[in-house]
Amino acid sequence: MIKNLLPQKNVSIELNDTQKENLIKIISDIFFELNWTINKQGETEIHGNTSISLTSWGETIIVNLTENKLNISSKCVGNQLIDWNKNQKNINSFVNTLQSKIGSLKILDEIENSYQLEDNVSKPPKKIKSQFLNLIDIFIPKKNYFFTPILALINIIIFIIMAIDGTSIFNPEIEKLIFWGANERSLTLNGELWRIITSVFIHIGIIHLIMNMYALLFIGSLLEPLIGKYKFLLVYILTAIAASTSSLWWNTFSVSAGASGAIFGLFGVFISFLIFNQVDKNIRKPMLMYLSIYLGFNLLNGVKEGIDGAAHIGGLISGFILGLSLIYGIKNNQSKELNYWIFGIITFFTFSLSYLTLDSIPNPLKKYQNRLDSKINYFELYNLKMKDFSMYESLALEIEHYSPESKEDFLLFIKDRSGYYWNKNLKIVIEIESYSLPEEILIKNQELKKYTKLRIKQLNLLYNKVLHETDDFDQKIIEINQEIEFQISIFCSQIFDYICHSKYLLFLSSL
Repeated sequence: MIKNLLPQKNVSIELNDTQKENLIKIISDIFFELNWTINKQGETEIHGNTSISLTSWGETIIVNLTENKLNISSKCVGNQLIDWNKNQKNINSFVNTLQSKIGSLKILDEIENSYQLEDNVSKPPKKIKSQFLNLIDIFIPKKNYFFTPILALINIIIFIIMAIDGTSIFNPEIEKLIFWGANERSLTLNGELWRIITSVFIHIGIIHLIMNMYALLFIGSLLEPLIGKYKFLLVYILTAIAASTSSLWWNTFSVSAGASGAIFGLFGVFISFLIFNQVDKNIRKPMLMYLSIYLGFNLLNGVKEGIDGAAHIGGLISGFILGLSLIYGIKNNQSKELNYWIFGIITFFTFSLSYLTLDSIPNPLKKYQNRLDSKINYFELYNLKMKDFSMYESLALEIEHYSPESKEDFLLFIKDRSGYYWNKNLKIVIEIESYSLPEEILIKNQELKKYTKLRIKQLNLLYNKVLHETDDFDQKIIEINQEIEFQISIFCSQIFDYICHSKYLLFLSSL
C-alpha cells in the first residue's frame, strides 16, 4: 500500500457505550446518504471513496472503530496536490451526519485543533495560510519523498536562470532553447549526445513548466514512496533517455524540450503497478480513471503540431516495461543481489537500445563533416546539394543544344551524359529525404523528386524514339513534357530560384 503523501485529513471521536451500538450499520447508512462507495466493510472498519465529480477524483474514506474511539480519515488519491479543503469538507459531512444520528460528539483534544464543524468554519486568512504552507511543503525533500521535489526545483531554477539571461518566459526563441540544451537531431547526433538529458530540464515557456511540474510532483508523491528514492531517480533518468531517443528517431526536424517524456515514464511505471495489484485496491479505480483521462488527453494532444508525442509514447512504454521489472524485484525483495542484477540489466538494456536506435537514424552530416573537416548543419548541406543539383541539371540539359554527328553518337549522349546527370540528381533528392529539415522544405523536395523522375522518363522515351527511328513515342513524350511544364510552374511559384533561372526547352521541339 502506498504511503500517501498527498493531502489528507484525520479526526478521532471519543464514544460512549450507547453511541457504539450498531455503529458500523449506522456508518454504512451514512456512506449511502452521502453517495459514497463502500469498497470494504468489516466488523470494526469501513473503507470507501467519495463520488467522482468535477472537484474531486474520489477521496479515500477510512472509518475505523477501536474500543472507545472512532477514527475517520479522508485522503486524496487523484490529481490533488492541494485538496482545497475537500478532505475537511468530507470529514465535516460525515461527522455532522453522524452527530444527527447518535447525538453530541466529543472530539479528542489532540485532534481538536485541526478539526472544525461546518458551523464553525475557520477564517479565510487561516485557510489561505494553510494552503500556502501545504504548497511550500510539496517542495521540501523528505525521507520517502526526496528526489521528486529536488527534480522539480532544478527545473524551476534552470527556468529562472534562463529568464534572467533574457529568454522569454512565454515564447522562448529556438536559438535560446538550443543554447541551453534542447534536443535537436543534427546537433545531438553529431557530438552533443548530452542534449538527451539536458533537454529534460529545459521548458518552452512558463505554462509548459507549470503543467509538467504539477504532473511530476503528483506522480512523484505517489511513486517515490512506493519504490524508493534511488530506484525512482534511476527510473526518471532511464525513461528520460528513452523519451529523448524516441523523439530523435521519430521527428525529422524539431527542437524538443521538457520533462514530459520522463514524467510519462513515471506514469508508465505506476500504471504497471495498478494493473498488477501493487497498489491498494481502494484507490485503483479512481487512479485508473484519472490516469486514463490524463494520458489519453495528452497522447491525443500529442498529434498536434508543436507537441512531442513521440517522447510521450517512448517514455510511457519504457516506464511500463521498467515497472514490470520493478514488480518482479519487489516480489523477490529478500534477494538484494537479484534486485541489483535486475537494475543492472534494465539499465544496460535501456542504454543499448537507445544507442542502437540513435545509430539507425540517418546522419548524412557525419559523412560531410568528416570530409569538410568542419561543422556543418543541414541547412548549409541542403544549400550545397541544391548548388550541385543546379549544376548537374545544366549539364543534363545541354542535350537541348547538342548537334549529334550520328545516331549512335546521340544515343551515347542521352545515356552517358544527360542520363548520368539526371540520375545523380535523383540520388541527391533521395538523400535530402533523410535530412533534418522543416516539413515545408521536405515537401518541396518531393516535388523536385517528381520533376527529376519525369526528366529521366523523358530521356528514356527519347532514347527509344531515336533507337527505333519511329514516331510511336511522340504522344507519350508530349504528355511527359506537359507534366514537366506543370512541375516547373509549381517550382516557379516557390523558392526554387535555381529552376526558374534555367531555360526549359523540351526535347521534342529540337529533334
